Amino acid sequence: MIRRLIVLTSSAILATAGALAMAGPAQAATVDIPFGPLSIGDYCHAQVSTAAWTGFYESSGLRCYASAPGGALQYVGSGDPFLACKYLTTDVVISALRGTANALVCRVIR
Repeated sequence: MIRRLIVLTSSAILATAGALAMAGPAQAATVDIPFGPLSIGDYCHAQVSTAAWTGFYESSGLRCYASAPGGALQYVGSGDPFLACKYLTTDVVISALRGTANALVCRVIR
């Protein structure tokens, strides 16, 4: 009886180990996540200037703006696009790219 129990238990363990060995590892995917002016503004407000509320990833870099009299935008400082991506997403950031309409595109691994 004990011999039979040992054989059944070892068979179950081997079957489970075989099934786990066949299962492949999870595959990571590279994804582009776009962020607009207000999301960039969250980073600008927290990391560049508390007066900033919007930001753009312009050809000269990531720039932060605050409101000025008459509804105009006033430049208040610059930020790091890669650090902005790290601030805005919890995913593993590969790179920060400039998207259409001066958006920030974060290339991440999920």
